[in-house]
Amino acid sequence: MFIWMVYVIAVSLLLGCAALAAERGARLTKATTRWYWLVAILASLLIPTVIASVSVQLPDIIGAGAVEKIVVLREATSIPLNPVQWLGAGDAQVANWRSFDGILKNAWLLVSTGMLLVLIINGVQLYRRKRIWRRGEMRGVQVYVAPDVGPAVVGFLHPSIVVPAWLVESPPRTQASVMAHERAHLDANDPQLFTIALCLLVFMPWNLPLWWQLRRLRHAIEVDCDARVLGGGTDAADYCETLIAVGERQSSYIGAVAAMSESPSFLEQRIRIMISKPAKFWRLTSTALGCLSLALVAVAAQVSPPNAQPAASARPAAIALDANVLEQYTGHYKLTDAAVLTITRSGNQLSARLTGQSAAEIHPATTTHFFYKVVAAEIDFVTDGFTPATALVLHQNGRNITMPRIDAGTAQQVEANLTARVQMNQPSPGTEAAIRSFIERREAGLPVEFEKMSPLLANAVREQFTQMEKHRAVLGRLQSIQFQGVGTQGYDSYVVKFQNGSVIYSIQLDAQGIITGMLIRPL
Repeated sequence: MFIWMVYVIAVSLLLGCAALAAERGARLTKATTRWYWLVAILASLLIPTVIASVSVQLPDIIGAGAVEKIVVLREATSIPLNPVQWLGAGDAQVANWRSFDGILKNAWLLVSTGMLLVLIINGVQLYRRKRIWRRGEMRGVQVYVAPDVGPAVVGFLHPSIVVPAWLVESPPRTQASVMAHERAHLDANDPQLFTIALCLLVFMPWNLPLWWQLRRLRHAIEVDCDARVLGGGTDAADYCETLIAVGERQSSYIGAVAAMSESPSFLEQRIRIMISKPAKFWRLTSTALGCLSLALVAVAAQVSPPNAQPAASARPAAIALDANVLEQYTGHYKLTDAAVLTITRSGNQLSARLTGQSAAEIHPATTTHFFYKVVAAEIDFVTDGFTPATALVLHQNGRNITMPRIDAGTAQQVEANLTARVQMNQPSPGTEAAIRSFIERREAGLPVEFEKMSPLLANAVREQFTQMEKHRAVLGRLQSIQFQGVGTQGYDSYVVKFQNGSVIYSIQLDAQGIITGMLIRPL
């Protein structure tokens, strides 16, 4: 969760910089700018979520079933910008961060709920204050007149203009400039635009770049409004004087609304923008800023989420090793009681074959580190460099699986036992009951029994639990479980029928009844 938050903040910062470049370019052409910031806010919420979650299960060296060519969105990012690499974190440190996932999720929910309540309370208070403001008319427009509030536009469904009492006694040209500004806000639906953007922050209130983007959006709304007012024929000198007069009188706080009063620094910036003249080469500068904005958006889309595997282009180049070195790695390595990874050599090429699967070539990056080209997986051999390897470590999908070397006789027995199971095509005792218990406990809202799973499987279920819950909600209640057969890797496959569809559960237990593997795929 922590690493994912770092990833989201990085993407949001890049998108904010892209919006800033686009804003600068648009101002040179006197175009509107607020939409760039609204798009940046939306993209900051959607891009990380979509890239990190829209995917299909990766081909798995240790999974059941045939290897398929699958496009995974998070693996399509070609630039290796994974936050884990920025932080220089090892597996142990990443594991420590994951131990705080529950705290971070609860804190996230608490802050989002608190922010939502604040917005609701602010809306209720504004509604109550509007009831005590007197109604009046200014320059032919119905307004609220408040003792110390405004000028501003308040309300979402039916926004209204509120002006301070002192404005009623002001000169007509001051009133005209104020009303032109506030009516420009109403005509452009600025109150609704800003309120929607503010409410979007409820989803990620911890994302600081989003708050910066919201502030820039509010400034862009005022700058665009100034341009519309001057474009409508209002005298620039009178309008700037009115802005200064309004700025000198502080309005009491009425929440995040489209208001004419701003901080002195931003007020000065608005006046500079209004009186500025086109600079030399403004067309060229605007085009360059537009290109920079597009480039930053492209970089933001390429930042790899924490659950991404290295892209093929990011893998190390293969080196050549002597056949005598490769021979030290050949042999059999035990994954489970029913699965063995066999390493064979043909000339100067090693291949790896898991029980029930076809062989795949592995390529050396160093004398002990090898990688697959067909899937995102790597192998490290444990050896002293003189004697045959005593074990290997498989790295895939964030998992590090150690497999000790076993002799050929033990490996043959594992293969023979699996072949007999597949031929008999009878389910192992307890597999159907394990699936039923897993599903029914989720339907009853009970916690998953991780103690009945291997540590490797338990971690995988924890990581994918949210997505699994979404699928369960769509499928509805459990109706039936029917045995389908024993797969080539010894997994018992069942067709599980729900109210709204069916899926296939493939499951494997060890001799103690612990679930060592479970795959769920569409029927």
